Amino acid sequence: MTSTTSSAGFSTEDEDDEPARINALFYEADRLEEIAYRLFDESSRNAAMWEHFNQAKAVADAKRTEAYQAFMQLRRRSRS
Repeated sequence: MTSTTSSAGFSTEDEDDEPARINALFYEADRLEEIAYRLFDESSRNAAMWEHFNQAKAVADAKRTEAYQAFMQLRRRSRS
């Protein structure tokens, strides 16, 4: 999954929407992680399931990292 977000060119309106965007990113990370862990309930535990879980978990972790980085950027901007 590729992120297409950029911090360049933020307007006041963009900054007002930023908390909602960050919340959506965290929500998506939680949803993706839930899907990854659901594999344990729906699959037999074998090498293929572990590989699928690791891939799904990596996507969720990347989304959570994106959300956290956006949160920290917003926090630094609000302190300036």
